[in-house]
Amino acid sequence: MSFHFRYREGFLPAFPKLEGRLVKHHLFPQAADLARWFKAQGIKVHDWTMVIPEHVHWRIHSGSARGGLWNQAWREFRDTNPTRRYTQEELLAKAFELAFRFDVVGPIIPYGRSLVPPAGPQLFAQ
Repeated sequence: MSFHFRYREGFLPAFPKLEGRLVKHHLFPQAADLARWFKAQGIKVHDWTMVIPEHVHWRIHSGSARGGLWNQAWREFRDTNPTRRYTQEELLAKAFELAFRFDVVGPIIPYGRSLVPPAGPQLFAQ
């Protein structure tokens, strides 16, 4: 779990220690059916990737065909109300809910950007 605090109030973000090979996990899946749906909702899937350990990425995308448990969770969400138009805030809230459920956490950066060490102090949980 990550904790996001406001720097101006004197708090620092805390992330678990990211070890091993790191990969960028799309919070909004790239699978063709889901990518089309996200685009129609106004979401650019490559703008929202979370840097996580590769073994965690394998875990959340395993369990079934077509993208594993992560993608299945998004399909179930989409299919509960397929004609509804969601706001970006609602979809981000769902993405973070899924991140909590699947126990994934890391910095969020657009897919095309390289991961650079954060400027300033950071706290890491052990």
